[in-house]
Amino acid sequence: MTTGRKTEAGEYVTRRERRATERAARSGHRSESRAAKRAIWRSPMVVLSVVAILLGGAAVAYAFATQPRTPTDLLIAPLAAVPAGIADGRTLGTAAAPVTVDIWSDFQCPGCRQLATRIEPPIVTQLVVPGFARLVYHDAAFQGRKVNTSWDESEQAAAAARCAADQGRFWEMHDWLFANWNGENEGGFRPERLRLIADSAELDMGVYDQCMAAGDKQTAAGAETDAAVASGIQSTPTILLNGVLYRGAVTVKDLGNAIMAAAGTPSPAPAEGRVRQ
Repeated sequence: MTTGRKTEAGEYVTRRERRATERAARSGHRSESRAAKRAIWRSPMVVLSVVAILLGGAAVAYAFATQPRTPTDLLIAPLAAVPAGIADGRTLGTAAAPVTVDIWSDFQCPGCRQLATRIEPPIVTQLVVPGFARLVYHDAAFQGRKVNTSWDESEQAAAAARCAADQGRFWEMHDWLFANWNGENEGGFRPERLRLIADSAELDMGVYDQCMAAGDKQTAAGAETDAAVASGIQSTPTILLNGVLYRGAVTVKDLGNAIMAAAGTPSPAPAEGRVRQ
């Protein structure tokens, strides 16, 4: 016995046949939908619109990456200014001071940065400015010699500071270099960044460029480093007080006490945490 429904044509359709027909209809609908979507993505206008959006985004990213930047937007300014009237080349303080503090240093040395940014400022404010001591900077550009590269970052930074000294701004450059140290031989003192630092230290950039290109400052920094090694200096920072090697802790209190003792005065040592203004 045949079961099912009668079609408009008078034919009987079984339940199985009816379901097969419905499935075929649904499948055809999905195929048409996918085809429609493919047709949309193949449309020239849609493709051009997508390409335009991607190119626009790339253009914005490129413009942001290459836009001119000011010298300071990638740098950190020193916390304190160099006191006026007491700088003479690479010396800070009066020649009549009873204590000469000779410092052998490397602009890439982390311990030297600690000395320059945290210890020297209160020493300068409380001992150098009043006339108890004077600081004398010497190059011991060791860190750059650890790698075999054509651009020795320690020596080049020392050369840049010497070029600044020619313009009467060694200590400003000294402070800007140490404020922007960011690792040993990692590109922190590559040529273009040294120029940014020099510009931030308010050097005449035309004179600076000529000075760096001449090469004699690099030679002088290297020679002073060699002389330091020949005299027995093997690490930085190395500090001498009136020609005697300082072996104490490099803290404001201990170094300050040693300076005051060398000066032969009972005046108290500098307080921690103060910076020169």
